[in-house]
Amino acid sequence: MIERLRIPSEVVRAGLDRRMIDEPAPSVRSEARRDRDRILYCSAFLRLGQVTQVASPELGHIFHSRLTHSIKVAQVAGGLAERLKKLAKKGNLEEGAARVVESLDQDATEAAALAHDLGHPPFGHLAEQVLQERAKAANFEGNAQSFRIVTRLALRSSVLAGSEQAPVGLNLTRRTLNGILKYPWLYAEHPPERADKWGAYTDGDRRAFEWARKGHRDGERTLEACLMDWADDVTYAVHDMDDFFRAGLIPLERLTGGDDREVGRFHQHLRTYAKERKLGQPGSDPDKLVGAATAVFAEGPVSEIDFPFSGRTEERTSLRELGSQLIGTYVAAPELVGDGEEFARLQIDDAIVEQVLVLKRLTWFYVINRPSLSVIQRGQRQIVKTLFGMYRKAAAAGELHILPPLYAERMARETTKSGRERVIIDLISSMTEASATEIYGQRTGVSAGSLLSPAAGLA
Repeated sequence: MIERLRIPSEVVRAGLDRRMIDEPAPSVRSEARRDRDRILYCSAFLRLGQVTQVASPELGHIFHSRLTHSIKVAQVAGGLAERLKKLAKKGNLEEGAARVVESLDQDATEAAALAHDLGHPPFGHLAEQVLQERAKAANFEGNAQSFRIVTRLALRSSVLAGSEQAPVGLNLTRRTLNGILKYPWLYAEHPPERADKWGAYTDGDRRAFEWARKGHRDGERTLEACLMDWADDVTYAVHDMDDFFRAGLIPLERLTGGDDREVGRFHQHLRTYAKERKLGQPGSDPDKLVGAATAVFAEGPVSEIDFPFSGRTEERTSLRELGSQLIGTYVAAPELVGDGEEFARLQIDDAIVEQVLVLKRLTWFYVINRPSLSVIQRGQRQIVKTLFGMYRKAAAAGELHILPPLYAERMARETTKSGRERVIIDLISSMTEASATEIYGQRTGVSAGSLLSPAAGLA
């Protein structure tokens, strides 16, 4: 895997710590540290504690939430940035690579990682799909929603931006905003290969996006964004494997022990997945991906897990050592090298990328595709569909009292269909899973509710 990074010009570097609305210079903290702290303290970040990563906690088992996942992504991303800074300080990087690292900030990298999942709606990707299906005039994408939260929805002060008179959210720096932009292009302004993901909406967030991207070329990511993206993949792969092995859902001991039937089933899943990947991407060659699985389970540190998890001391310490070894290997994997006068290359060996893909597919094959979770997800899809329909009908009928006050206030100002849908999307995607389920129960009569309970919405 190779990512070309443009060496920042002097003009770009001079604007990295700028905010859309100027603020007094900090007395102690750096600008990037202030960004990191603002994200940690915003209610949108706190909400992630009640949004699942894959599955909700069960009796005797605590799985990662979006909150704990984000904290660990930030830890890994910070480690990646720290390593590159140390290599540059020791003179172990080529000139072009060292010049890219000069503009790298560890706090901004961690801030971007903390913010990367803020836009995830309750129930994760299935709610994302429902919102995409139901919204006819607007659209939804989790990454674009994260950008929208930090640049508009997370109300920190009464400061408004320019002629739009719109809130500026957390008023983060350009450096951190570009770190969050894993997909640095606007919706509806991209070639077909970018159609699934984008960084910002065109209906309302264009100004913030264009301000953040000033001086950057179309589609070119920053080093902070690349490190955040790799940290996300690594963290997801390692902690989900740990979660569901402990729960008895991922049979690592059968894969490492050479159980031909189990190995064959998983290999077939990998071959099917490889055929769905874009040609030329790591993981698109079925034989190489199966070879990566063989390496993971027969040769690497995972191969030492030869027991079903029962919770004994030795098993717990073995899992902790395994997670540490894997994270250490993957943090050391990215290499930064010079690439002419204008660029550097961030490269990760395809074999390493394929190992991480294999670990991520464990969760898909053994957990996400389980019939029991599929039934649960059908119910969750129905919750999101019902809520969207309820709020859309209320908006059309002028029954704004059904919405929480903040969203009723915004809805009253909207005059277009896309604007009204955007308010509904913002509302539903700001909910926790518990609040969405409770409102659905009240709507369908399953839950009696209470006259004294406040309308649901962001804290």
